[in-house]
Amino acid sequence: MKKQLLTMSLAAVSIPAFSAVDITENFSISGFGSTSWARSDNDMPVMINRNVSDENCFDCDTTFGVQLDYFYEAFKASVQVVKRPQDHWSEPQLEWAYLGYSIGDFEFRGGRLRLPLFLASEYYYVGHAYTMARPNEEVYNSILGITAFNGASVTWNYGINDELQLALTPFVGFKDNNEVDFNPSVTLEFETKNMWGANLQLIGDSFRVNFAYLDSNFDQIIKLHQVPAPWNEQRQPDQNIKLYSLGGEYDFGQLKLTAEGQQNDLGSSWYGSAAYRVQKFTPYIAYGQTYREASDDNAYDGKTGDSWTLGLRYDVLYNVSINAEWQRFESFGLDNNGRPISGPFIDSPGSDTDANMYTIMVNFVF
Repeated sequence: MKKQLLTMSLAAVSIPAFSAVDITENFSISGFGSTSWARSDNDMPVMINRNVSDENCFDCDTTFGVQLDYFYEAFKASVQVVKRPQDHWSEPQLEWAYLGYSIGDFEFRGGRLRLPLFLASEYYYVGHAYTMARPNEEVYNSILGITAFNGASVTWNYGINDELQLALTPFVGFKDNNEVDFNPSVTLEFETKNMWGANLQLIGDSFRVNFAYLDSNFDQIIKLHQVPAPWNEQRQPDQNIKLYSLGGEYDFGQLKLTAEGQQNDLGSSWYGSAAYRVQKFTPYIAYGQTYREASDDNAYDGKTGDSWTLGLRYDVLYNVSINAEWQRFESFGLDNNGRPISGPFIDSPGSDTDANMYTIMVNFVF
């Protein structure tokens, strides 16, 4: 099987790849999207970048992306533009735009690339590729939804034997800017100076293991919307984050088990899930936790949040799926001011520290 094992494994999870429309022999276009109804029973919104509260929301998860791919012998060019859940339709983001070239077992890429940190990083935003309605909150929001970088990478594909494939991807990033609306009162801006890291995947016929390391140097700017200038911006220069992640998924026939965790300078998080496919139906369950380490800014040390997820996925067509899902979130601990820590909420939830969230999600690819 050799290198073909890795190619087939990635094709199985990179949904737009097999649903692409061939424009010419070397050029194709593909796309994906998600939309939902979502509502929780807490007036403090949960999930940064989605902000689901106790009102019916038909736009909290709306995602639409288009991808263009060009291949010629060993050369590849790819562009992906995405309207993410946090974006307005008039302001989609360039998620990746890179040139690639393959030489033997090596593939070189340069441009705007996807951060290769987690199991689902390569197909992030492609809702039809997930079993659950969304990637796990605890792990995938650990870096506030930042998913891309400007830089270069090289992937070495090595066939250990006919059943095992190893893929090692060191990467380096350069100057970049990312902005995150943390809550209605605070926006965080990250000015990346440089970053480097590596991703290692071990892929077999029925499993995949993913390990990643990231070291990033950046300046952080805190923008306070309700404070008059010039006191409304606080610049924190020369910040650094080191992140380690480890995840794995294993298929036992119709049963799929997944576990993933990450640790960085501020804390750690993890989740585990199980899904069982019965023809077009896939019921699933997941549990996750978030922990914070004490720092100069916050003395609390311990669990800050957890979540339970129960859901059912129905594959309407090969390229259309529907999720019906219930999630329960809870926050734990008090901050330095004696307020409940936000945990899965976008701000301190006050005395009501839990939320039940309900979702009906429709996903498609073309």
